Amino acid sequence: MRAGRATPFGRLVTGVIRSVPMSIGITGLVLVVSAFVWRTPPVATPAWRSAIREAAGVGYEQVVVDGHWWALLTGALGTDGVLGLLAFLLIGVPALVLAERRFGAAKTLLAVLLTAVAGNALAIGLQLLGTLGGEFWSGEVARIVAFDPVAGALGALAASSAFHGPLWRRRIRAFVVVGALIVLLYSGLPQDLARLFAALVGVLLGIVLAGATPSVRRVRSSHHETRVLLASVVAMMGVGPLITFLSGRHLGPLAPLVLLLEQNIPDAGRVIGQCRTVGVSAQCLRDLTLVRVDGFGAVLLSVVPMIALLFAAWGLLRGRRFAVWFATAIMVSFAVLSALSLGAGVRLHPTGHPSSLLGTGHGAQQRSVEIAIALWAAILLPLVVAALLVVLRRGFPVRATRRSAWGYLALVGASWVVLAALFVVVALLQPGGFSPRPDVWEVLRAAPERFVPAAYLRNVLPGFVPVAPLTGVVFHAVGPVWWSIILLGAVWPLSRVANAIAPADERRLRELLAEGSDSIGHMATWPGNLTWFDPERNAGIAYRIVAGVAVTTGGFFGMHRHEQGVLERFIEHCEDSGLTVALYSVDEQTAGALHRIGWRTIQVAEETVLHPQGWSMVGKRWQDIRSSVNRADRAGITAVWSTYGALGVGLAAQIAEISEEWVAERKLPEMGFTLGGIDELVDEEVRLLLAVDEQGRLHGVTSWLPVRRDGELVGWTLDFMRRRTDGMNGVMEFLIAEAAARFKEDGIEEMSLSGAPLARSRSTEQPETDGIDRVLTYLGNVLEPVYGFRSLLAFKGKFQPEERPLVLGYADPLTLPAIGIAVGRAYLPDVSVRDLASLVT
Repeated sequence: MRAGRATPFGRLVTGVIRSVPMSIGITGLVLVVSAFVWRTPPVATPAWRSAIREAAGVGYEQVVVDGHWWALLTGALGTDGVLGLLAFLLIGVPALVLAERRFGAAKTLLAVLLTAVAGNALAIGLQLLGTLGGEFWSGEVARIVAFDPVAGALGALAASSAFHGPLWRRRIRAFVVVGALIVLLYSGLPQDLARLFAALVGVLLGIVLAGATPSVRRVRSSHHETRVLLASVVAMMGVGPLITFLSGRHLGPLAPLVLLLEQNIPDAGRVIGQCRTVGVSAQCLRDLTLVRVDGFGAVLLSVVPMIALLFAAWGLLRGRRFAVWFATAIMVSFAVLSALSLGAGVRLHPTGHPSSLLGTGHGAQQRSVEIAIALWAAILLPLVVAALLVVLRRGFPVRATRRSAWGYLALVGASWVVLAALFVVVALLQPGGFSPRPDVWEVLRAAPERFVPAAYLRNVLPGFVPVAPLTGVVFHAVGPVWWSIILLGAVWPLSRVANAIAPADERRLRELLAEGSDSIGHMATWPGNLTWFDPERNAGIAYRIVAGVAVTTGGFFGMHRHEQGVLERFIEHCEDSGLTVALYSVDEQTAGALHRIGWRTIQVAEETVLHPQGWSMVGKRWQDIRSSVNRADRAGITAVWSTYGALGVGLAAQIAEISEEWVAERKLPEMGFTLGGIDELVDEEVRLLLAVDEQGRLHGVTSWLPVRRDGELVGWTLDFMRRRTDGMNGVMEFLIAEAAARFKEDGIEEMSLSGAPLARSRSTEQPETDGIDRVLTYLGNVLEPVYGFRSLLAFKGKFQPEERPLVLGYADPLTLPAIGIAVGRAYLPDVSVRDLASLVT
């Protein structure tokens, strides 16, 4: 082989080294230092290795007592052992790579060094304050010597978030900061505190490096992103105990949950006697918790709630409103149990004198304060998560059926009563199966405790423990059985969705859509819509019930959609249900049918339609479109057709990033109803057209909804439109032109660029004849700076389209205020009064 010619593998290695040289260098340094710290080299002795740890490891005594200030840095250059190295390889290395690829080698090195040193310094500074005040935790961890490179890597990743768009900036900060906080609450080691401080310092450092102005302005997120973030937080709460168990030591306020995985269970009688007689030390509290988890059932009692949180996270990701209340109930129960643990009383000393579990004297008082602080942390964290779930619940629109929700509550309540009664009956009939023998009051008091995870009983002495097989089974089984019912029973309401179309009805809906519909007929398949099927003819219509108003999603579909009787039967159906009818965004043909029964109409949108078979970009008026196409060709940007399911992970992530950036720029939340988002892209019948350059970078994306007639595909309707802020100018013109050319080849009759709500072209503008006209004009003026509907209509005018008015049909002018509110809430279900007031002002 001639010199200078590299093999494919060599080119790959060279490319990786060139792309992330700093990450590779830092990783190599960590591996070398780790070898000297915990894997004794052949030429070294264990004593030499110990000396290295004492000299270079970071810890309170090393820095404060011995004055090893350099340990703030050297302690971030190696790992403690196999688990530490594994954590660095799985978390630290990817964090370094992501940071370096975003803001370069120099900033990565600076961020690693500054955040690692600052994180260690702040953690030790907090320990110093605790030691001066006689705080228990600081004394417990004072002798710990650690090597942890993960803190600097997380700090660098947090710093790089400032160089991302709104989507990944928010995700990185949430995952890094919240993840570090949860691990700290479970594990409670100094290095966990250093990681949290490093992440926070990294966020501030990134803002400085990016030259951004710190702001407390609320950055909005899409409903999809809200679900991703909240589901991730809930999932982290669920997996925290397992992750922390691998750390080896558990000193955080939520540490008792980690003790569930321990196997060395002390003798129950000895522990109870010692705690009553001598007073409870830290070791006694630990042993007391282990006594409570003696047995497989007791372990399940504390593990199943964690699994339930993972199940709730799955439901949140799917947009289930029931999952919001399910996760909220679990979080609130954790907070309540922590509060009860905080104020838990103690049993009387055998002599009859009150005896505190914490002993007596100043040390006991100090320890009680620390336990109170830790428990308050355990109370506040789940309450904060629960509050976020409740406040952001509108981002989870998929509701459970009323029957399944109430049935689930009845099942949970009835099962608790039955299982509690079972425990009480067995305990009263077999008192000799417990030690000591309980009386009636002790049995009744102990019954609720059997359903509480052991972590929340750490400060309460058990009144009695089972010593017989039957009492042992009941004692340990009722709790996990009940929590299992809570978990498995939740499948019912999570799978029974209100307003959802049953499989058979969905088949009928799509069959009717294939027979014929208007340009937005496919929106009838979107979540949140109800569907009415004509009992006499092949026709139907989609609508939403908002504040007692049935607001239709476009017009009728099906073979007989234009028959007068279909319209009249739908109106009769709504009136029989006590609903006000609003035929929203219907075409002129439906408007004519409404006029024949005495209804009124008013234009609410303007639809622009192209005819691909006559598509041509010849002439002066098409100069802008031709320039955009030529610009894309010079930039190496191509049009890629796909479905969402066929996209690779990279392109799907870029679509989410571009969409989130668009939502973040709005002063109002993301709109819905007849405006689709990412959730509406997953339908296999929806086609995506993407503008992708040679490096795989996405510049813009559009989605197209099918329009069929007599079973044949005759048209496509533009729905989702997003472009990258720093992408190619004219990318949307390029994509629409490419779509028109493709549709011309496919023999498509019409392509609709969809309607622009509250916007009218000059050719269809009419004098304002009544109050509703003036209101709609005012709303259009107010919303224009936010959503730009009129600008969008002007943009579509570049393609010389046919303009078709879309109207709102109503029976009584007195119902217009209610209809206006209903339409507004359909588009913006989670808008607040404050948002509207701010916008109008």
